[in-house]
Amino acid sequence: MARLLEIAGRRKMMLFLSAFLAVIHALLSLVPYILVFYIIRELTLETVDFSLAKRYIIYAVIAAVASMVVFFFSGILSHIAAYNILFELRRFIVDKVGRLPMGYLNNRNSGALKKILSDDVERIENFIAHQIPDFVKGVALPVVTIAFLFSQDWRLALISFVPLIILGIWIPVMFGGKKSKVLMKNYHQSLEDMNAGIVEYVRAMPVMKIFGQSAETFDKYGNTVKRFNGFVNDWVKSSTPAFAVFMSFISNAMLPVLALGLYLYFRNGVTLATLLLFLILGTGYIKPLFVLSNMGIQISVINRGVEQIDALLYHQYLKENHEDHQPENLSIAFENVSFAYDENNLVLDNVDFVIREKSITALVGPSGAGKSTVGQLLARFWDASRGTVKIGGVNIMDFPQEQLMEMVSFVFQDSFMFQQSMYENIRMGMDKTREEVEEAAKAAQIHEVIMNLSNGYNTLFGQSGVHLSGGEQQRFQLARAILKNAPILILDEATAFADPENEYKIQQAFSRLIKDKTVLVIAHRLSTITDADKILLFDKGSLIGEGTHEELLEESEMYQRMWNAHVRAKEFVI
Repeated sequence: MARLLEIAGRRKMMLFLSAFLAVIHALLSLVPYILVFYIIRELTLETVDFSLAKRYIIYAVIAAVASMVVFFFSGILSHIAAYNILFELRRFIVDKVGRLPMGYLNNRNSGALKKILSDDVERIENFIAHQIPDFVKGVALPVVTIAFLFSQDWRLALISFVPLIILGIWIPVMFGGKKSKVLMKNYHQSLEDMNAGIVEYVRAMPVMKIFGQSAETFDKYGNTVKRFNGFVNDWVKSSTPAFAVFMSFISNAMLPVLALGLYLYFRNGVTLATLLLFLILGTGYIKPLFVLSNMGIQISVINRGVEQIDALLYHQYLKENHEDHQPENLSIAFENVSFAYDENNLVLDNVDFVIREKSITALVGPSGAGKSTVGQLLARFWDASRGTVKIGGVNIMDFPQEQLMEMVSFVFQDSFMFQQSMYENIRMGMDKTREEVEEAAKAAQIHEVIMNLSNGYNTLFGQSGVHLSGGEQQRFQLARAILKNAPILILDEATAFADPENEYKIQQAFSRLIKDKTVLVIAHRLSTITDADKILLFDKGSLIGEGTHEELLEESEMYQRMWNAHVRAKEFVI
């Protein structure tokens, strides 16, 4: 509860006001019962004051109406606070995700992130909107009721108090045990796995259809659903006996009050009005406790979700300097750089090289050699485990993130298009004019494709719009890079999905894109980088050779093998 109030932030006072009104509602809801007690007591007197009884009835009606009005406003405030908290929390989480290192995101599946952003936050909203007022009411009403009952008869009040004591002992047993915590942890993990399976199933739909697979036969999806179902069943079976005992006890809480009350009544120890009061209020105050028992289930579910939200919110950003630095030039230097995703997975091992300003450098080598990692370290998607990466003599860790991103453009191997207009897909939120966007599209050889669409640059890409080929999407990436016009450019296999015609157009775009820039080209097609100023040859995370195409052909056996294999592949004819 304390953590939820902390999450509430600026809306905390609104929640406190909602809780205060819930307490007022609880007090007002007692008034009619108390007035009925006074009416019955008045009616049992030898001389009945009917005018007083009438006033009691009027007061009871007023209290009942006022109680409903106060509860309504309490609910309105809690809902307003909850939806504002939901909005701000999701916005903060999304902003946090956007600033986290890529390594953290790559180690979390999309299903887990979806669960945090959607399911866990949604549960918090529902809990704040509904459960917090109920919680306050469920605590305040029994306390006030028991206090009033003690003022009438301490003996009946004491026996009425027993269920509250039992409840305080039994709820932690029901929901706080080690087995319950393990089951809840497994429940959340299986829910994440199921979400990830669903996402993967949707993405793999074309492949699934080709091989005639269904949701039931797709193991990643089917097994996660079965596991989730199993954990839910285990949790229900585990909690049902304790919950059944609790419900049985609470449902029969009137029996000891009735037994002692009748004994005292027949011995003239209490009046009929007092006996009826305890039979109504002495057990009626337990009703809000049913809400608390259900809340125990909700809290045990939410608690794990809040832990995962906190794990995300408190995950450390990459260390960042907030003062701009002016590099001497646009040269790039890797000084004894090593990098590992984890302790047992060394991707780069003591890599050392320098790239001249406004030169074209190609990174080649077998798959998994560490080529893409070099580009990602330069863009600071991760920080090097050891060593230093510099631009113009300045450690990239000394640049503010925004300044570094202004200096570096990255054209990825995998293209990504947003469900927005073609115009917005190129502009990407940059402060650029329509004319500049169109000029970038022309330079990337994608302008004609856009103009042939139904609404030109206003055509929507995606589910309700149109789709583009892989090569056309890559030209959109090039258009973005041209529009950004950063002085350092990283091309990660930018022609991977291009057919010959698209590749020719992409090469034309390259000539415009790389002009007067420091360029890193990560490539598998060696024919595209023979004119590079320098080629860096990687193998198993180590830099094993560098030089021009001709120099490496003479000096490196691996490069010779790669080049000969490439030439044979080009000459192969079916």
